[in-house]
Amino acid sequence: MSSDSACEETVCSQSLPLDEFLTFKLMALANALQMQVTRHYIAPVTSVGLVEWRLMGLLQQHGESHAGALARISLIDKAQISRSLQPLIEREWVQRRVDPQHARRHLLSLTPQGLSHFNCVLTQARPFQAALLNALTRQERESLNQIMAKLMQAAEAIDAQASQQSADSEPNRPQASDL
Repeated sequence: MSSDSACEETVCSQSLPLDEFLTFKLMALANALQMQVTRHYIAPVTSVGLVEWRLMGLLQQHGESHAGALARISLIDKAQISRSLQPLIEREWVQRRVDPQHARRHLLSLTPQGLSHFNCVLTQARPFQAALLNALTRQERESLNQIMAKLMQAAEAIDAQASQQSADSEPNRPQASDL
């Protein structure tokens, strides 16, 4: 099989146009949906942004958590999580307390006032989300879920491979014991 016919069967990395990058397409869709959610459902009801609302949602869904756990669950950078939590803590929508099992870590939870604001937005956002999902048939929704899971697994495998290649290519660094 020639390299030309192999590229006909699979996506050829050498000629893939930028506007066909999956990451670009997904980000464009995500950005469009985020703008709509923020403009129509979050902003009219409360003064938090989308990341703050998502963090409130994670706390509502998973219960008391620390910032590191929120970062792992959401795939949001831990520094962005810290910045986004601060206004929620100042408004007393999120409570922060020292983790009794790990003194340098804080546990975060929604306050009753925070839960009330979250639920107010959730009530407005659910019909929007349902309308999006109803644009697809049940079979298309199932396929989309399977495709997204497959892409997530592929991204994790590619990341692990790239990390391993990076570690393998690093020059031998002197260890503290060598100094």
